Amino acid sequence: MKKKIYSLLLLLFFVTPLFAQTVSQNGFIIKGQVVDSLTNETVPYATLSIALASTPQTPVKLLACDEDGKFESSLNATGNYIMFLQSIGKSPARKTFTISENRKTLDLGQIYMQEDNQRLDEVTVVAQKPLVKVEIDKLTYSLEDDPEAVTNNTLDMLRKVPMITVDGEDKIQLKGSENFKIYLNGKPSNMLSSNNASDVLKSMPASSVKNIEVITEPGAKYDAEGVGGIINIVTTRNSLQGYTGTVRADASALGRFGAGANLSVKAGKFGITGNYNYRHQNSPWTDAETIRDTKGENPSQLKQIGRNKNKGPFQFGSVEVSYEIDTLNLLTVGANLFNGNMKNNSESNVDMNYYDEASNYKYRSVGYGKYTFGSTDLSLDYQRSTRKKDELFTVSYRFSNSPDDSESRTVYSGISNYPTYMPPLNSRWETNEAYTNEHTVQFDYTTPIREGQTLETGLKYINRQNNSNTDNLHFIDSTGLWTENEYNPSSEFRHKQHIYSVYAGYTLKVDKWGFKAGVRGEGTALNVKFEDSPQKNFKTDYYDVVPNGTISYQLNMAQQIRIGYNMRIQRPGIWYLNPYVNTTDPENISYGNPKLDSEKSHNINLNYSMFAQKININVSANYSFLNNAIERYTFINNETGVAESTFGNIGKRHQAGSYGYIRWNPVKFFNISLNGGVNYVSYKAESRNLENDGVSGRLFSNAQFILPKDINITLYGGYSSPWISLQGKGSSFYHAGFNVNKSFLDKKLTVTLSCNSPFWKSMKMTNETSDPVFAMKSTNHWRTRDFSIRVSYRFGTLKDSIKKVRRGIMNDDAKSGGNSGGGEGGGGGM
Repeated sequence: MKKKIYSLLLLLFFVTPLFAQTVSQNGFIIKGQVVDSLTNETVPYATLSIALASTPQTPVKLLACDEDGKFESSLNATGNYIMFLQSIGKSPARKTFTISENRKTLDLGQIYMQEDNQRLDEVTVVAQKPLVKVEIDKLTYSLEDDPEAVTNNTLDMLRKVPMITVDGEDKIQLKGSENFKIYLNGKPSNMLSSNNASDVLKSMPASSVKNIEVITEPGAKYDAEGVGGIINIVTTRNSLQGYTGTVRADASALGRFGAGANLSVKAGKFGITGNYNYRHQNSPWTDAETIRDTKGENPSQLKQIGRNKNKGPFQFGSVEVSYEIDTLNLLTVGANLFNGNMKNNSESNVDMNYYDEASNYKYRSVGYGKYTFGSTDLSLDYQRSTRKKDELFTVSYRFSNSPDDSESRTVYSGISNYPTYMPPLNSRWETNEAYTNEHTVQFDYTTPIREGQTLETGLKYINRQNNSNTDNLHFIDSTGLWTENEYNPSSEFRHKQHIYSVYAGYTLKVDKWGFKAGVRGEGTALNVKFEDSPQKNFKTDYYDVVPNGTISYQLNMAQQIRIGYNMRIQRPGIWYLNPYVNTTDPENISYGNPKLDSEKSHNINLNYSMFAQKININVSANYSFLNNAIERYTFINNETGVAESTFGNIGKRHQAGSYGYIRWNPVKFFNISLNGGVNYVSYKAESRNLENDGVSGRLFSNAQFILPKDINITLYGGYSSPWISLQGKGSSFYHAGFNVNKSFLDKKLTVTLSCNSPFWKSMKMTNETSDPVFAMKSTNHWRTRDFSIRVSYRFGTLKDSIKKVRRGIMNDDAKSGGNSGGGEGGGGGM
């Protein structure tokens, strides 16, 4: 199988460029060279925008000069044109010229630009709309400039973003780590801070996203939460005077279908932006096998063979209303809603074999589960600007409710020789009602203090309550009644947090240098109650001081290098804290740990970027370490022989990695990119006598053809080696596929046909877990080959942008289960 992956990558890199060369170019040719007016030195990578003289605000061509200041491009029609020139450190310039039928090639000669005292804090070279730009504390990938975003979903586009990977199980990683936060428009969104982040992003059309920001060095204005950094999904803000919208639908051969719409309206001082998305999935059965070997006086082997499937709908939407009170005051009200209802069916045959055969037992289980999850976020933001440029004051309030309820029933049959020292295999009915409520108030202030210097400061308070109510019943055959399960009694759990923080940050720009530093103080008052066991109640308080700093240097107009340090903390969310004991599988039970402390990490990052006309490169290296990492661990209960999994602050984790991104655009109708990395991680948990280390890597490639007649073809593929955990390793994975889309009706209607995994029908994923007492291997097989169709239609007309507040609340301090995420470009918050 690896040979197929390597062959695909070779095809993408060597065969497709040859194909690209066969596409012909027509029209008129213009060329020239940009030079400095005083020194006569060339101006490399100057940005050029060409428009008809009659419509100067509507560019017909965007390009950039090469390293010698030279440019050459084609135009499709005759007429009078105007060229606008921009370059870092130069005053904007313009040049008029005329294209006529009797001259197919026009040499404009040397075009002069003058020095300018203006300093810029980022390296951005526009070469037919660049997809990536680097600033002092983040990297931005522009989806609105990527043709693939017209019909792809946002999860697919994440695979193209530097430092982000998405594996075969749609698990998102940032710099090889799952420990990060995802924001939506600079604010935390609970629908993206849970196990369902991948499903939501898979349902979110990429055409509704403006750009994706990767914030690897979060400043003091961000919550100290998110060890690996922040991924910020910034949605489109192209709602102008008038209205615009999109409707879409999709379906796949694997039982998934969905539909959605978004609408933006601007009328006077009012602006409204909203969207709604619905998705239903009915996945095929997944085959699963688990084998666990346990050492000891009476060694044993547990074998579980079964299958499971999930089906059900989920939906999400958002609405934001903004009102421009006057030129200096802006009010915004927003709501994000997310709801899902999934059903799970499972069946399993269990065989336990001991060295002493008299102890062998077996049984069969059939399970049914129902899960209801979601979130409601309501926000109110007031922004006050002043006559002083870039001075800004923001007051924000946010309420969030996140239910996470589950219900499961399990029936057992074929029971043979089941031991009496274990809980009886009566039919079980378990329910857990869990939710989190948050109230947040925040104040932010930003002001320039002198040329090239900016000061930002703010305050924040969060009142967070995590609740969990559990009912565990089992069926007694002799009475015919459901009664309380004394082996796993019901419980009521309350977990309250009061979090208060203050921050200050300072930015300085001097010539080619950029400096950014800040400090944040966060205090937490914690109160934990067990309503049915008050003797377990406890309270605690702790305070963290979190520094950060970044230095950047602009090597030239297209290259930048930066180094940064930041400290991050990670507070456990309800997923980690909930003491509810999940006994759906009697041989493998799991529960949370309400006594978890926040983990603290120290991170050092080094980054180099180069963006030229035809090639973009971004390379980074980083190192991080934690001494109290929250790790999931599994052990064998000596009394019952059952595997129990929970969480603890038991780990020391060191990680070093290097990540690279390269995009080559040899001609305007073809581009190819590589995105990948390699990292070494070391775990050690002395209290559990556990340690592990290893190297893992990943490589993804994407090739795109922009053909005549509004046809786009995309080929993609990738491979990732097994990831390393405290007690073992995960599975390697591979993927490949292609998309073909065609636009109609003046690009308003777009149809996309897709194929995923054309070379293999199914995939095997294997996870290995062990300690000195046991070794466990779990294998899953599921169908991956899929064909799908997507249709979208765009309508409406616009004239003037909606204004929205530039700061808002982003609660990124709670560590959630599964993919957790969260930042907004230009947004801020504590």
